[in-house]
Amino acid sequence: MYRTPLSIARQVGRAACLATALSLLFVGLTFGANGNNGTVKIHDGASDEAPVINNEPHVCTFHLHFFFADAAQAGDWWIDEHPPTGGAQVLDGAYLTDANGEDQTVEMGLPAGHYKLYWEGSNDHNIKHKTFWVTCDNPPGPIGGGGVGGGGEEQTG
Repeated sequence: MYRTPLSIARQVGRAACLATALSLLFVGLTFGANGNNGTVKIHDGASDEAPVINNEPHVCTFHLHFFFADAAQAGDWWIDEHPPTGGAQVLDGAYLTDANGEDQTVEMGLPAGHYKLYWEGSNDHNIKHKTFWVTCDNPPGPIGGGGVGGGGEEQTG
């Protein structure tokens, strides 16, 4: 059976369309799956008067606000000193989102310096991060004592 260049081009086009469709399906299944989605923002002070989605990378005291996650998504977070401040871990905790996929920690403080927040969802393969500056000196940990919130975990550090 002789195939014309036009029929060969059609077959190649169909194969390319099939490959693209399968790739998009794989991407959708990978990134739409429950677990390590969502984001976290660093917000100045104790709480948000209105939902603030923007990150505030220069703070005096701060709280972590987790957004856009699955309901009841749980994970760990930790904060390390970041150069030029140092490299030691200074705070850690866990979060557990509510039915809207949100969670907030209590107000926390750190000594003035540069820090990096890391957080994970249901696995430790896609750890996300965010850097921020603390602009005034505070003792490390929750302001006013107690745990850091965010899933009810105590801070260590």
